[in-house]
Amino acid sequence: MINQIPHNLDEFIMLCNECDTVQQEVLFNILHSSADTEIGKRFDFGSIKDIDTYRERVSTTTWKDVAPYAERIQHGESDLLFPGAPSYFICTSGTTGGVKIIPESEKGKVLKSLTGQLRLEAIRKKIPELMQGKILPLVNHAIEGYTPSGLPYGSASGITLATAPEPTKKIVAFPMTVLDIDYGDIADYALMRFSIAEDVYAIFGNNAGRITQFIKLAEEQADNIISDIEHGTLQGFKSLAEEIQHKLKAALQPNPKRAEELRRAKKNNKRFLPDIYWPRLKIVGCWLSSSVGQYTEELRALLSKNVLFFDVGYGATEGKFNIPLEPEQAFGPLTIYAGFYEFLDKETGNFLLASEVKQGKSYELYVTNYSGLYRYAMGDIVRVEKFLGSTPEIFFEQKTADIINLCGEKVAASTLIPSVAAAVSKVTGHLPVHWCIVPDTKQKRYHFYIESAVEIKDIKKIEKELALILEKLLIKNTFIYPIFRKQNLIKPLQVFFMRAGWQNTLYIKHGASDKTRAQIKLPLVYDKVPAPEFIFNRKENL
Repeated sequence: MINQIPHNLDEFIMLCNECDTVQQEVLFNILHSSADTEIGKRFDFGSIKDIDTYRERVSTTTWKDVAPYAERIQHGESDLLFPGAPSYFICTSGTTGGVKIIPESEKGKVLKSLTGQLRLEAIRKKIPELMQGKILPLVNHAIEGYTPSGLPYGSASGITLATAPEPTKKIVAFPMTVLDIDYGDIADYALMRFSIAEDVYAIFGNNAGRITQFIKLAEEQADNIISDIEHGTLQGFKSLAEEIQHKLKAALQPNPKRAEELRRAKKNNKRFLPDIYWPRLKIVGCWLSSSVGQYTEELRALLSKNVLFFDVGYGATEGKFNIPLEPEQAFGPLTIYAGFYEFLDKETGNFLLASEVKQGKSYELYVTNYSGLYRYAMGDIVRVEKFLGSTPEIFFEQKTADIINLCGEKVAASTLIPSVAAAVSKVTGHLPVHWCIVPDTKQKRYHFYIESAVEIKDIKKIEKELALILEKLLIKNTFIYPIFRKQNLIKPLQVFFMRAGWQNTLYIKHGASDKTRAQIKLPLVYDKVPAPEFIFNRKENL
């Protein structure tokens, strides 16, 4: 028996030599601690003595299996998926309406906080002076709303900051009250107004594109920011809720010395960029892998070449799954202490343990954790870069299903089927023959391609009308997308109609005959337009 919970990064690295032992102990600890819960009694967790029995007794699960329990927990029931009741819930990035609001156990909360601390410790090993300055974390609200039983739910990033140790909170570059301001221009301005008054050493934010936006905002609003710092004011202050005004007053102290430094630096330089107001900026933490990693290119051009980029780690609402140890690397050792992991080899159909995966191969990740997920399909493909001891170092490669994930919003395209059908029907009077989504990574927006069941006469007009309707539906029916839209991280979607016969061509390309079309599910999300020759006004829209 070993202590599977590390107290520091060195202990975690030592644990990585004992991957098999740690993983088995974590699994049985989870099962035995939940033996008296409703799900524990259902599967008789207390009698499970080996991994094979666990796999035989408990089938793989998805959110559909977890949702009924989560709904009951939202209404105040306890001891269902894990011992006791949650202290809060975490929103997924997808649909709202209570469908994916995941309860977090106390043990799960502690382990996520520990992973956050270990990730920060890994960075501090490379930059020991990191904690001497301020940090700028770009997060969403810790509380977005409340369940029927009165417990709060919020974003994973916001809760991570809210539950961080006090020493970490004390070096945040802005008052925590700023995070209570509604998403929008005032919130963004306030965050930069306070942060530019400080000596920032590190910026942390999942999406590099969001960090770029803040830097551009600061350049556009430089004179206002410097004036506010000088006089202890805040643009838009009077439009804020009275409670927020009251909390911010103490932080609004005049700082003419800092303002003069900034004004002089601005005058002596062509652009107002971080190397002027944060000359000791050491590191940017953001996602470096998958499609979201591409946003780093524009950001790097705005920063000093001495600034290091560190991946903030692969994780989701359901957990934090690796700890990157080096700058410029998206991979890191699996958090073997925080959950039990299985890796599905899609080629063989076999489930492998963490110690059984192969370097250079990709797998679908399944998670068992302390917050009530059992053999849960994350819907993620992860890749094994290498090993630390016997523990795989992994990174997120892509989603397994039709997911739109331009900036980290992770919305299942299948959840949009009713909305798209209703919108097209409203505009044309008929359901669409077929449709798909293509993310435009350069313009940072989604393109919807739709084959109508009827002839469209004024195509451009109808495309614009339909785009407005779909935009409103996405904003209404998803959680993260409207936040990104308010932050201008994603631009308004566009619609393009396809000529008749498009769907038929796609079926042929997927090898479907007239008899097998009912068995073929055409993808809803593509990297590029399938059969682009069917686009109306093709030259104009490609």
